Amino acid sequence: MKKLIIIFTILMSIVPTFAFDLENNTEFENCVSITAPAVSVTDEGYVGAAVDIDVKVSDGEGHAYMDTLPLTDIDMQGSARIASKVAFDICGIDQESHDVYYIIRSDVPTVGGPSAGAVLTVATIAAINNWTLNKNVMMTGMIGPDGTIGPVGGIIEKINVGAEQNVDYFLIPYGQQYQIDENNNSVDCIEYGQNLGIKVVEVSNIYDVVYYFTNNDINTDYEKNPIIDGKYNEIMEKLSEVTLENAKKSLEETEKLDLSKLNSSEKEEFEEDLKTASNLVYLGNELHSNEKYYTATSRSFNSLIIFETLQSKYNYKDNESIKNYLLGVNESISEKKGELSNVTLTKHNIGYVFSAKSRVYEASELMDEALYQYDEGNLSSAIEYAAYAKLRAETGIWWLELSPEEENPEKIDEKDLKYLAREYLDNSEIVVVYTSTVLSEELASYPMSQIDDSIDLYNKKEYLLSMSESIDAYVYSTMFLEYTTDVDYLSNLAQKKINKAENCMLNTENNSEYIPVSALSYFEYAENLDDKYSKILYFKYSIAYAQMNMDVLKEFDSSAFNYEEESAFCEISKNSDNSNFGFDYKTCFINITYLITGLLSGFLIGMWYRKNN
Repeated sequence: MKKLIIIFTILMSIVPTFAFDLENNTEFENCVSITAPAVSVTDEGYVGAAVDIDVKVSDGEGHAYMDTLPLTDIDMQGSARIASKVAFDICGIDQESHDVYYIIRSDVPTVGGPSAGAVLTVATIAAINNWTLNKNVMMTGMIGPDGTIGPVGGIIEKINVGAEQNVDYFLIPYGQQYQIDENNNSVDCIEYGQNLGIKVVEVSNIYDVVYYFTNNDINTDYEKNPIIDGKYNEIMEKLSEVTLENAKKSLEETEKLDLSKLNSSEKEEFEEDLKTASNLVYLGNELHSNEKYYTATSRSFNSLIIFETLQSKYNYKDNESIKNYLLGVNESISEKKGELSNVTLTKHNIGYVFSAKSRVYEASELMDEALYQYDEGNLSSAIEYAAYAKLRAETGIWWLELSPEEENPEKIDEKDLKYLAREYLDNSEIVVVYTSTVLSEELASYPMSQIDDSIDLYNKKEYLLSMSESIDAYVYSTMFLEYTTDVDYLSNLAQKKINKAENCMLNTENNSEYIPVSALSYFEYAENLDDKYSKILYFKYSIAYAQMNMDVLKEFDSSAFNYEEESAFCEISKNSDNSNFGFDYKTCFINITYLITGLLSGFLIGMWYRKNN
């Protein structure tokens, strides 16, 4: 009996203490599970297959780990990386202080493709916030770095998986309602789902997905920073004034040219182009008066290209004079490259240097094309490319001159952006490679060439330019897809990203003037466009550059942004069985520990009572 009492005393002193320590452990760790539909290849063709995914978020160092059985294609790993980044950005949580684990299991090998990207993202968001997931919702869709839901294949087969899993809702990417089946017939997925008792819903962004899966809405509104917006307007006003003044001067010079030297067709073409350029100058002046400064600058710049082209074609007629013109422009671009290479990077000027470098680099590419056209004997085209290159390079220096003067600048080293540039390159490559299977060869060729350029620049340690090309590749590859026609979402997201970038610690605590100038410029430009796809293009650029501004700041200062964010609850239509797939092992173990302690206590007390009676 004495031995039992000793054992009892030890257990009572150790077990409850251990359980108490577990219960009060402050380490962050949440886990959720979700089922995603996939496609598997069989002897009968493509069939749907269910994939079980566990997502765990814990304290860590910003890593994303993946464990898959059977092994999946490399693009699944890329999707997981994008998913974790998007999830933490949306939730306003510092990714660098957390790790994410993705455990993926399937009974059969599935076809590769990032179609589980959106599922991984919503599961990560749920794990971050410790939210439950609706079991009656399933989805397929690629996730883009800007939170848009991209197109996927095998939707009909995946809806069949949803029916097997008895779901009520099946989410598909916006614009993919109609699919082609194995018999080459068009299938309405919404009607197809209805016949299976499933409501098929098109979604365009991750916020809609979160809404269906968790009954929660994420509040990511950030207040505008009027001081930064005011400074931006001052900067753009100066740039617009310079560009407009140069355009008016070029207009006067071009109008004074003696057109009697031209033949009838040349004169007709000259007058038509001059009229176009004159209208652009007029429009630029109107926009400047209405304080649409970047849009005004763009119109004036386009007129300058036309004026330069007209004057050059007028002045250079023979091969030798045209060659000398091209060589002069090429030398000027080389000088500007040298000027940029000597600029000291700081936190405050990096956005301007980025804009300057990307424009001068583009000018260099245009100049290569001009020289190629000259060698091919296309003299008119050679002049046109060279004129554009000349003006593009000059705008690079204009942007550089807009950068603020700093008394004690905090210098940064471009080589410290190596890993961020690699991340941008990898993420863009995943999206471009996949969308190339959806787009025509002609549309896919340009983004693919930009990926090649990004790789080349990365290997040359031109990390800012590599990031620029990666952004271009991603934006262009997704612009052509139907799902990106949700313009309102892109506009709202761009504004949110800009507001967040404007409210970085540099501006709110250090009284600095960090201005996401490229993001603001493209946002203004998109708002003043009428063409839908052009609006999409520049809103996506605005989103990408605002995100890049934040990523660069965080690369040099992990506390650049305040990550205290709240999520607001928002009800949707009643969904059945809203429960968490995940299992809380820690809570279960604590409860079992207390149960065992209680049983042992009762057993020993009972023995003592029987012995004494």
